[in-house]
Amino acid sequence: MKKLNILAICAAVCLSGCDPLGIEPTTEVFEDQFWANAQLSRSFVNQFYQWAPAGCNENFQTEQWSDNSVGNIDRDQNTFRQLTFNDRQYDELNGHGLFDAPWASGFTRIRQANMAIERIPQVPSITETELNQLLGESYAFRAMFYADMERYWGIVPIITNTMTVFDETMLQQNSREEVFDQILADYDKALECFSKTSAKPALGLLNADAVQVLKSRTALTAAAAASGAAKGLFSNLAGSAESKALYQFTKSANHYYNIAYNAAKAVYGKYQLESEYADLFNVTETHKSTEAIWPVMFNETNRSGFRPGGHSHPVGYQKMYGGTTDFAPEWGETKRPGAYPTQELVDCYYQKDVATGKWMQWWKTSQAQSLAVATNNDDKLIGTGENYADMYKDRDKRFYATILYDGSYWAGVENEKYLIATWIDYSEPTKSEKYSALGTWYAHTEKLAITGTAQSTVTSYYPAKYTIRRFKDDGTIDYTQSSVCYFMVRYAEALMNMAEAAYMLGGKENEVLDIVNQIRNRAGLDNFDASVVGHDLWEEYKLQRRVEFAFEVPGVRYFDLLRWNEAEGNTTIDELNHNSSGMFIYRKGIESEEIGQQGYPAPKTDPKYFTPYFEVRTIDNAYYDRKFDNAVYYKMPFPKTWLESNKNMVQNPGWENRSYQ
Repeated sequence: MKKLNILAICAAVCLSGCDPLGIEPTTEVFEDQFWANAQLSRSFVNQFYQWAPAGCNENFQTEQWSDNSVGNIDRDQNTFRQLTFNDRQYDELNGHGLFDAPWASGFTRIRQANMAIERIPQVPSITETELNQLLGESYAFRAMFYADMERYWGIVPIITNTMTVFDETMLQQNSREEVFDQILADYDKALECFSKTSAKPALGLLNADAVQVLKSRTALTAAAAASGAAKGLFSNLAGSAESKALYQFTKSANHYYNIAYNAAKAVYGKYQLESEYADLFNVTETHKSTEAIWPVMFNETNRSGFRPGGHSHPVGYQKMYGGTTDFAPEWGETKRPGAYPTQELVDCYYQKDVATGKWMQWWKTSQAQSLAVATNNDDKLIGTGENYADMYKDRDKRFYATILYDGSYWAGVENEKYLIATWIDYSEPTKSEKYSALGTWYAHTEKLAITGTAQSTVTSYYPAKYTIRRFKDDGTIDYTQSSVCYFMVRYAEALMNMAEAAYMLGGKENEVLDIVNQIRNRAGLDNFDASVVGHDLWEEYKLQRRVEFAFEVPGVRYFDLLRWNEAEGNTTIDELNHNSSGMFIYRKGIESEEIGQQGYPAPKTDPKYFTPYFEVRTIDNAYYDRKFDNAVYYKMPFPKTWLESNKNMVQNPGWENRSYQ
């Protein structure tokens, strides 16, 4: 009889195994004995809550894959440097070679979910409410485990029973349509179970509303896949007829858009958008928000190790703060800086025109006119003026909750010692960043030739979300884990998913407009006006979704771009096929390397003083190259070693006889 390790499960540590489909060896406690206790059943299911989608973590890894962010250039830590992923460097022999992709671990978790589904109904003395709550969670998690795998491989074997070492594990992949249908069926089973519970689940546990939003999330992806299949996106790739057939759909895109619409609408009106957007990320009680559907909470005693703010800074002396003569601490954080917001993301946050009161792109406002904002020969924005910081004033509220920029304050503490300055002293071009406030660590600005390890932002921005910090009396920071949460599901997604499905179904434009305006209004914006911003409702929806979820831990933007472009049948995704940009602010500084003086702007009386100017520049360096010019990149290839060991598996379309580099 198979045995389970109770201590490992109670500690919420996922079981490990050597079989690629998660078949486990014998451990310590007889299985029948384990499932005789209802309390241990809860402990078993609790282990699923330690899981998070692959690439979605405190390092904002999936944001680095998108055009929202660029990562640290550290050559030794792919956590912060997205080169191998963006350059599509796959390991054809030993798996993904990129990140912790969920193949073996995914099937291990699926097997555990299968076990829970099979065995929990047999637990003696378990109440009906406990039974259905645990089963509902188990079905929902199995759906999420499969959804996570579908993101990267598309076609995977579907296993809905607890396999043993005696079962045949050399299985064929199911079609992509079958995978989606299985995920949606599991969400339906979860909803059926939750409908039979008589008690509201504890805060932080899965519930029916969370499942509805998760269901809408998968249905939107399935709809895009069905649309792409109808346009021949994968059938036009080189490859076997068998592999391409696994990407075909019998159901229409509208079939799945209807599912997405109805699932999201089931949650509509049950929650409210948090009045202050910033409170969703930087307040310790945010898990109690009116917007919270499924919060994931962290503190010292309950799930530590979640500190995205630990990466939202440079390292060393005087590189975070503008600096004062009486305060010059070393930034002692052991975590290295990580993901930096791009100018492309910053450009998405509207600014209120001081002359008209209209909300528009910042470079169109009266403020921009006073800064002589124009475009250079590379079609990049440039400008000049003593008041260059005006380009960051009167922005969408979400800008200040998401982006740390030149002139803002760390963690919102308006004290000179925490002032952020990212300008560059350019009075000596051959030294360029040597005396800059933060030091971008370029060897020189002219070529952006990077040498060494980046210790500061390369775009002039840092992420602001989750930067809860406790300052000591001496001005330094207490690095103890803060009580903070992120949302696996929040109400804004229910609204946005409903709007997207409604738009795609057609005939529901008023619903889409109403939801877009709800999102805009919460951010302090007026109602959408196409004549002011210069694009249609669909483009506005995509922009609002981008800024609404930017730099949240369950990464959104990268997979949104995949979904929207797949639905269009695009083989090239423009946003993922070029390098991102940063804002370079040039001014005259005090030329001193002494702590407490470095980074100070020079007075106008300085003989070398010049009027500050700025320009948007492409981060033109191989470490930040992005490539998405072929439909094969929608899915990862299966390693050749897997295909050789399991002759029943087929390669994803386009990857047969193709270099993995």
